[in-house]
Amino acid sequence: MATTVDAKAIAGTLYEALIGAALEQLQAIAPKLAGMTGGDVVQRVHAALPDGTLPQVRNFLLGLAHEGLLDHIEAVAAAFGSFAAGPPAQALDAVVTSAVDLSASQQVTISADIAKRYGAETKVRFVVDASLIGGLIIRIGDQVLDNSLRTRLSAVQRNMLTS
Repeated sequence: MATTVDAKAIAGTLYEALIGAALEQLQAIAPKLAGMTGGDVVQRVHAALPDGTLPQVRNFLLGLAHEGLLDHIEAVAAAFGSFAAGPPAQALDAVVTSAVDLSASQQVTISADIAKRYGAETKVRFVVDASLIGGLIIRIGDQVLDNSLRTRLSAVQRNMLTS
């Protein structure tokens, strides 16, 4: 059974293939259609489209022809290219503080868990602070996940003093 991470990767591959194919087709045909005007432009566009053109691309181009907007096709193709590239990924900085040096496999596991949870590119830096006694403190952006033994003991001490 595929995990959530595997499903996202597979879906991303499909998305990129479909968008990439549509972009390639649009960019290839745009220069040929840019100057078309006149009464029978829809018929000429339909005839100019190569076999194998995706139905969505064909319908889009025919719609532009019907509305008399083919003179903007090259600008539309360029704009579609920027949409297809997607927004730039926002990198997150994470600092994982532990009481002892973590093994390489532990670092890989923690980095993967952080990436899975936050769904973005993360730069994880590992720091050692022996005063933690045990556990981890994970800082990601303005969030702090403190699961250190030092913090737990401090909480027990506060509870004992207030009782």
